[in-house]
Amino acid sequence: MQRISVYIPEEIKQRINLAAKAKNKVESEIIRDALKEGLEVVHPISSSAQALLDFVKLMEKIPTKGKVPKDAVENMDYYLWGGEKRK
Repeated sequence: MQRISVYIPEEIKQRINLAAKAKNKVESEIIRDALKEGLEVVHPISSSAQALLDFVKLMEKIPTKGKVPKDAVENMDYYLWGGEKRK
């Protein structure tokens, strides 16, 4: 996670504090949740951007050293998407 400093009005700080107490969460979690929800309204992720993010998550699962299957290129669909393995 990245750290960020932001100046906020006292009223918002009080609302964050009340929400944290009401939901039994820490203030930073309340702020992260509010930012995430607010950004979805202001600037939603496009389907193509989401597809790219999903693809990156899949690529992170592929081993890079020592454990790469010898048929990785030939059977890429099998290893990435769970398709049938070529013979």
